[in-house]
Amino acid sequence: MNIHSKIKDYSVEMVDDILEKRQEILANLKFDRLFYFVDVNVYKIYEKKLKNFIDDDFLLMIDAQEKNKEYGNLVNYYKALIEKGFTRNDILVTVGGGILQDISGFIASTLYRGVKWVFFPTTLLSQADSCIGSKTSVNFGDSKNLIGTFYPPNSIFIDMGFCKTLSRQYFNSGLGEIIKFHLMSDKKRYALLQKFLASSNLQDERLFKKIIWSTLQIKKSYFEGDEFDTDRRNLLNYGHCFGHALESASNFAICHGEAVLIGMGFANLLSLKRRVMTQQKYEEFEQLLKRFYPRYDLSKTSVESLVFYMKRDKKRVGKDLTMIISEDVGKQYKVNNVTELEIKETYREFKKIYPFP
Repeated sequence: MNIHSKIKDYSVEMVDDILEKRQEILANLKFDRLFYFVDVNVYKIYEKKLKNFIDDDFLLMIDAQEKNKEYGNLVNYYKALIEKGFTRNDILVTVGGGILQDISGFIASTLYRGVKWVFFPTTLLSQADSCIGSKTSVNFGDSKNLIGTFYPPNSIFIDMGFCKTLSRQYFNSGLGEIIKFHLMSDKKRYALLQKFLASSNLQDERLFKKIIWSTLQIKKSYFEGDEFDTDRRNLLNYGHCFGHALESASNFAICHGEAVLIGMGFANLLSLKRRVMTQQKYEEFEQLLKRFYPRYDLSKTSVESLVFYMKRDKKRVGKDLTMIISEDVGKQYKVNNVTELEIKETYREFKKIYPFP
């Protein structure tokens, strides 16, 4: 997949057994030296292969925790690169999921006003969603993704094999975004999603590759013509307005994609209460979502804290709160007139029907 960006064009390629193909991967890249940012857990699992791949190049291992993409902590990553003599002729190579992608993308976009970087996404969430779209985001204090830039990698190489070692939590996190995109597509792709989710083995290579590629194609269709998130791309925040607030309010006890799953359920209930979504459609979507809801006690999170973080939403434009509501497959709408009372009443009802006490 080739993607045109106003910043720089870039490519996405699926490669099996990527850590055994160093020469093949690097053959078309022009660089003086390579500098690697690698997820600590990924390194532990694939240590032998990564050592062979990285060889004697610079390596910085980063623990993929939300606290490590806090704005104040970025100085450590800048310092590591600068002290080792990173130049504009070098390439930053990132091996990890969305947190390392955000850290790397933000640093690559700001160091020397922009340097080259290459991304090997290792989580389902980063492979099927975040790797494309150009966004970089870092946290500010306890607010998620408040600071960021638009700066895509030069190249993205996806190896689905990394997903075999994901925990159920992080696999479901990726499924959250896959489901979201297919609910925002059309009947044909929605049917593909239903076929995929009905499979006894969600990592069956043929369907798994097809659903990842389909998700990337849907996302690409949304940001083409709206790369900088001023119009239609805003709709991709379906599930995120509430989901981001839940992440922050729970002190990131819930990972991103699972928070989006809950966020879609909440948005759908709000849509039902506003009579935008029918009861039949609500129940259909809820049956699909609740299979992957995380086991989280919503009573631990106060509605006041959720409203507090929703008020910090980057998409908010007025005195009320912003949400993406839904009518049906491919029919989502941005509304800017959601009141605090609506949020509180909907949350009270949502807690009663959420499947895990």
